Amino acid sequence: MLSLLCIYLTQLAFYFLNSSLFQIESFSAFCKIFLGCTRYALSSLSVFLAPYLLLTLLPIVWKSNKVYRIVSDVFYYLANVFMMVVNLVDCGYYRFTFKRLTADITRYLGVGGDFKELIPQFIRDYWQIVVIFIVLTIGFIFADKFIRKKFKSENISFSKRWFAIQCSVFIVVVPLLIIAQRGGLQTRPLNLMHASMYASTQNTALVLNTPFTLYRTFGKPSLEKKAFFSSDEVGKIYKPHIVPAKNIWADSLFASPLEVGKTNVVIIILESFSAEYLKTYNKTGISYTPFLDSLASKSIVFQGMSNGKKSIDGIPAVLSSLPIMMEESYLTSCYGENKLGSIASDLSKHGYATAFFHGGYNGTMNFDNYTKKIGFEHYYGKNEYNNDADYDGNWGIYDEPFLQYVVKQMDTISKPFVSALFTLSSHHPYSIPEQHIGRFPKGSMIVHETVGYTDYALKIFFEQAAKTKWYDNTLFIITSDHSALTSQKEFKTQLGLFKIPMIVFHPQLTQGVVSDRIMQQIDVYPTIADLIHLEDRIFCFGHSAFSSEFDFYIYYTNGEYLLLSDGYLSKYKEGYPIELYDTKTDEGLKLDIASKNKERANKHQRLTEAIIQQYNNNIISNSTQP
Repeated sequence: MLSLLCIYLTQLAFYFLNSSLFQIESFSAFCKIFLGCTRYALSSLSVFLAPYLLLTLLPIVWKSNKVYRIVSDVFYYLANVFMMVVNLVDCGYYRFTFKRLTADITRYLGVGGDFKELIPQFIRDYWQIVVIFIVLTIGFIFADKFIRKKFKSENISFSKRWFAIQCSVFIVVVPLLIIAQRGGLQTRPLNLMHASMYASTQNTALVLNTPFTLYRTFGKPSLEKKAFFSSDEVGKIYKPHIVPAKNIWADSLFASPLEVGKTNVVIIILESFSAEYLKTYNKTGISYTPFLDSLASKSIVFQGMSNGKKSIDGIPAVLSSLPIMMEESYLTSCYGENKLGSIASDLSKHGYATAFFHGGYNGTMNFDNYTKKIGFEHYYGKNEYNNDADYDGNWGIYDEPFLQYVVKQMDTISKPFVSALFTLSSHHPYSIPEQHIGRFPKGSMIVHETVGYTDYALKIFFEQAAKTKWYDNTLFIITSDHSALTSQKEFKTQLGLFKIPMIVFHPQLTQGVVSDRIMQQIDVYPTIADLIHLEDRIFCFGHSAFSSEFDFYIYYTNGEYLLLSDGYLSKYKEGYPIELYDTKTDEGLKLDIASKNKERANKHQRLTEAIIQQYNNNIISNSTQP
């Protein structure tokens, strides 16, 4: 019971430290969440306390041995401390990923060159979590000692009666532990998807606990082959092998149509940037990005959506049109060495020079190896910048000096070129250079000041770029690796949490356009191919934002696939009835209309299953390139 209480308390801490991300609308909803939380907690306890419980329950005479008792107690304390630690770590980590930690975290940390350096900063910023851990640990030790003292057993008499009782207890309790680990007597053992039985998708993290998600995903295959449709039929519903199409409307927006082999391409990926930060997207009229808002007025603006919540997922989504549709990040999975197409590899066939810029540590999240694998010839990181005077003390080089360095390097590479630039300053711990402190509005959230700084860095970047010979013939795509902290209600909904900027700019655009069409991260690659009239077949899971054939957004979380199309959002879990919601009239996604709108629900299900089948089977067979 003491261990269960510790999980409850860490779950409460998780909720209160992230309460703005959840919506518990009634007491009955709270009760369902609590019931589900208990079920998952018992499963975790049965796994992590298993060594201690088995040592305690075994009907053997060694149980009175001092060393034996010490060993069993070590297992007990280590298990409880571990469960408290990982649950509390998620109190801070969850707000960045919107998912509980899973087993891939060990590989994720293994590909970052900056993790050890950031630990002291995280402890300073999340000191309250450290305090909670210390208080809980001290409380746990004192409570455990009190219980042991109050219910101290008498000296064991190893008689036949004692042995018979111990055997009976063992025979009864062990099956109960197995049932608890499985989450009940149902056919399928408890898994991450079952959490949706107790809460909406937005609240499932309150049902789950991190010890459970860690052990349940450990050693699991990332993907399984699917056969919802025949190979011919699935291709008719959805296919990732496409030939970019010409779009007359898109061409009409430019002084003259863009051409492959002549038009330079620059993809700017902003670190942790929500659409809310731009006046272009929010309804309050408040702007922390005056330059980006000014640029957007002269650009083609789409309703941007991210396909993931981590940089390690967002970069492949943008550059390779590869969404994250499994529990583990693609770059750290067993498929990370697969062949993979990208905008760089396809344009290099047409004489393009290719370069990737990121001011962080070389090796961070394996980006240097990934970009090389997908065709980026040059990589410019912290090492290449080679001036620690501009080091931010946490992640890498501040945006302002690094972006000016980027312009100079672009001047040196051959033309035409395709470059990707990934900023970093608008990331926790949100530091800016001393000379700029007090220059940008602090706003209502800690991120706002650094957003203003990154916007300023972009202003200087474009001013410098405008002086170059290549600027007038360059297509710029400005987006984000994922969304971040938000404060407005519109951006706290299930969909609002994933809204990011999506701006298409070219100096030769004749007018600014704000479109209500969705452009997700995986659409960047095919949209560029469409605009510059690339006629080669490409492999991408997205579609051109200018295409009239497709208009959908897909996102995966905890075994559930969310598909947005034509204003309707569906939630699909294999083996369960599909859910359908009208986002125009039901922003909170409370009314499932699948049973009343079967034709549309079936259409969503077919498209979702086709995407899953193409995704899983192509990745497993290493067929993710043209």
